[in-house]
Amino acid sequence: MPRRSFVSSLLALGLTFAPALASAGEGAECAQGKLSLQSVVDKHLQAMGGKARLKAAKTYQFTVVATEGSTVTTTNVRRARPNLMRHDTDKNGTSFTKMFDGNQGWTVEGSAAPQRLDKEKNTALAEGAHFDDALLDPKAQGVSLAMDGADDVNGTPTFKLVLTRGTTTQVRFIDQKSFLEVRRTYAGIHEGKAYNKAITFSDFRSVDGIMVSHRVKWEGDGQQGEKVIQGARYDAPIEASVFKLSPPRS
Repeated sequence: MPRRSFVSSLLALGLTFAPALASAGEGAECAQGKLSLQSVVDKHLQAMGGKARLKAAKTYQFTVVATEGSTVTTTNVRRARPNLMRHDTDKNGTSFTKMFDGNQGWTVEGSAAPQRLDKEKNTALAEGAHFDDALLDPKAQGVSLAMDGADDVNGTPTFKLVLTRGTTTQVRFIDQKSFLEVRRTYAGIHEGKAYNKAITFSDFRSVDGIMVSHRVKWEGDGQQGEKVIQGARYDAPIEASVFKLSPPRS
C-alpha cells in the first residue's frame, strides 16, 4: 500500500490514537476556562462515559462507510484488549484485510496470502491498535502533553491539548462545554516525508454507556473524506481466531 494511502487509511478510520501524558504540565491554567490540564483530561473522560466504564470495556465492534471522492468503502472493525485489531474492507467488490495480532501487523488482499507489514508500518498500526484511549493510561505510552490555551473550532470554544511523541505532534480540541473532542490534527514524519492531517468529530451517541462519534470528516495531503458509523457495540464476544492469520507460504 502506498505511504500516503496507509497513513490516510488509519486516520480516516479514526484509529490512530496517539497517547497523552497527563502528568506533564499539570496545574497550567487555560486563560478562558481557568481549568488545569488534569481537570480538562478528567472532565473529558467523564464526558466519554467515565474512567470505570472505559476501562471495563473488553471489545469494540463497528461498521463504517467511508467516502473519499467517488470511492465508497465499507469496513467491519473488530478490536479487543489490549491491542488486537482487525479491519475487513470491501472496496468496489474487492476485499482487503488489515490486522494487528498483538505483535505483528498483516494485510491480505482478496485471496492472496497474508503479508507482514514492514517495521515502520507495523509500528504505526501497533500504536493505533491500543484499545484504550491514551488519556486512560498515559505514562505507559511515553507521550508528553501540554495545554496550549484555548481555540475556536467552527464557532465552538475549545481547550487545546498538544501531544508529542518522537517526531509526531497531535492536537486535540476539547469542547469547553460538552468536554467531547471536536477536532484532532496530526503532523509528523513518515518514511522520511512530512504529513499533516485533520479530523473533525460530530454526531456523538452513547453506545453501551460510551460516547462514540458517528460522523468523522478528515482532510490532508490535498485529499478529504468522510466516515459514517452504521452500527457499533461494546463487549460483544469476539473469537480469538479472528485476530490470527497464517503466515505466507515460503
